[in-house]
Amino acid sequence: MKLFYSTDEVCTHLGIPRTTLEYYLLEFKINIKKAGRSRKFSHKDIEKLQKIVDLIQKQGHTIEGTKEKLKQKAKSQADIEEIVDRLQVIRKSLVILRDGIETN
Repeated sequence: MKLFYSTDEVCTHLGIPRTTLEYYLLEFKINIKKAGRSRKFSHKDIEKLQKIVDLIQKQGHTIEGTKEKLKQKAKSQADIEEIVDRLQVIRKSLVILRDGIETN
C-alpha cells in the first residue's frame, strides 16, 4: 500500500479532471505536501477530497453548501469528542464508587 499518491492518481481515483482538483484545493484551502514541484497526496487528503466530490457531484450541493456541510460535520465530531470525554469522567467516578462499596 502506498503512503502518497500523485495528482494524476488522485484525479483518476476521484474521477475528476486535474483542473477540478486544483479548483477544489484552492476553494477548500487544502494544503498538500509537495515533493519538488509535484504534490504528494496522503490517504487523509484523498478522503477529504472524496467527501467534497461526493457532496458536490453526487449529492448536488453548491460550493458554499459543501463548505457549510463540512463545517457541520466538524462541529458534530467535536460534540461527539466532548461527550466521550464527559462519559469517561463519569465512568471513572462510578469505578471509584464501586470500588469503595466493594471494600466495605
